[in-house]
Amino acid sequence: MPRVATLQDVAHHAGTSVATAGRALGGYGKVSPSTRQRILETAGTLNYHPNAMARGMKQRSSSTIGIIIGDICSSFFSIVVRAIEAAVLPHGYKVIVCNTDENIEKELLHAKGLFEHRVDGLIVATTVGEDGKPCRAIKEFYGVRVPTVFVDRSVEGARIPSVYCDHPAAAYEATVHLIRQGFRRIGAVLGRRTLDTMTKRLEGYRKALADNRIKFDPALVLDGRDLGIEGGYNATRELLRRRPRPTALLAMNKLLTLGALNAIREAELQIPKDIAIVGWDDFYAAPFLSPPLTTIEQPARSMGTIAAEQLLKMLLNEPIDQSLHVVLKTNLVVRESSQLSWGGPIRRP
Repeated sequence: MPRVATLQDVAHHAGTSVATAGRALGGYGKVSPSTRQRILETAGTLNYHPNAMARGMKQRSSSTIGIIIGDICSSFFSIVVRAIEAAVLPHGYKVIVCNTDENIEKELLHAKGLFEHRVDGLIVATTVGEDGKPCRAIKEFYGVRVPTVFVDRSVEGARIPSVYCDHPAAAYEATVHLIRQGFRRIGAVLGRRTLDTMTKRLEGYRKALADNRIKFDPALVLDGRDLGIEGGYNATRELLRRRPRPTALLAMNKLLTLGALNAIREAELQIPKDIAIVGWDDFYAAPFLSPPLTTIEQPARSMGTIAAEQLLKMLLNEPIDQSLHVVLKTNLVVRESSQLSWGGPIRRP
């Protein structure tokens, strides 16, 4: 394997000091134009690549933005991350993506690691513990040591810019849609109900019931205790055992929706004739399911782009309201899974 050229090699071949070579290649300090040109040509000849970490320590910048998300396998977060990357790359920033699995200890570990890596800024979908308490990183790192923007979630009282959807309004619209279709026993499938997104979606669901004079029944709300397919499956299976069982379901994220669909199929119930369903996060396969799935579409791409733009403003020292909250609208995509006219008269249990 050929030896990797070092800064000392460049300085030696260019006939300069190591400090001068470092200034020329790093783009800081005073170096005469002719000397800078000679050093750059020498670096090219030697195929020299600067050490990004060392350069970051010198310039107090790594040209890197850290992204901390709850589930890297989520298509929603994948779109958010891609939008962030597309927004920051033209400005010379790379991204490092960290996955927490909605675990506050992992989030704190990632926050510490990214700070030690000298990232220039953070975009975070922060989580909470089982007791509802937020991650310590909010007080120790976010906005304190590193410029930070929250995405998809906000933390009450934290002076950190946030970009998220109007979760209560989304759940409200979906629940009202089901009510207008004639459903009254509407179940709600949650995951980690202490999570900011889940509490707000539950809030919208309850308000829709109250505004339509339907009494809230806590027996129709089940928390699968995780945000994945298994959580949605377990919660839905339990709901379907209730007597009388729900005639419609609102599943409050995409993976919970997939778990709910599995439980409904296992119970040999027909959608929407036996039970209607509205899922969360529209996805490519939703229109091709049988029946096509009604979903709440979140503007994930816009969310990532706006979060990146807010962070870039902070990094450029442009004025920004630290308590700014950008709230985006969702879109209810109505398909046959929630419409009685498609499946015929409902069979009441």
